[in-house]
Amino acid sequence: MALTQTREQVRDNVRRLTDTRGTNALVRHPNTDLNEYISRGYAALRRKLDVVVPDQRFLSSDAITTASGTTTYALPSDFDHLISVDMLADGHLSWLTSYEMHERPGLASPSAVGTGIPTTYRLRGSNIEVLPTPAGVYTVTIWYVPSATLAAADATTFDTIIRLDDYVISYAALQVAVRDKNWALVAECRTAMGELDPELEAIARSRDKNSPSRIVDEMAGVGRGRRHHRGWRR
Repeated sequence: MALTQTREQVRDNVRRLTDTRGTNALVRHPNTDLNEYISRGYAALRRKLDVVVPDQRFLSSDAITTASGTTTYALPSDFDHLISVDMLADGHLSWLTSYEMHERPGLASPSAVGTGIPTTYRLRGSNIEVLPTPAGVYTVTIWYVPSATLAAADATTFDTIIRLDDYVISYAALQVAVRDKNWALVAECRTAMGELDPELEAIARSRDKNSPSRIVDEMAGVGRGRRHHRGWRR
């Protein structure tokens, strides 16, 4: 069972740490302010976990169906950053790699000789482009890390990931302490957050204890045009 906390519980812990539970403190530090600090704290925690091994804790996927002659498709509304792109075409599952901008003219040229099956992609703002231009209907699956979801209500429950809400509480308390010019508490919160950094990295790295990382031969095959026949190389 996951160790969870509601936004209200986290906020109460912030008030306890900062001694802001009295009437005057509630006026100076209203719940709306603390809720904002807590949201920022969760976002900071999420960034730290994402940077180390982004695909092992927060991962989503979205399937795009190509249309003949169309190269650009919308990314999911909660898209944050990409992990991998694969495509099913003519019964073969392939891994698409990102093209460089100087390669685009050759890949997009109508005179380019090819099978009409995309072998590359590139993120373009809120869209993804696949090239060469699809000549048929294929399924492109985007594996991505979604953007963090902020709490909309006090009853919203968060998975604290083994009570890492300590980091969020310290982050929010730091904002309160700065506003109150409570420099002793500022130092205490910064120390607490700093002491958690090595633990956060260790937790992020240790989720998958089954298989070690290994080198991937991403250039398997001869040229980009043949890669879709080789399937997965991981």
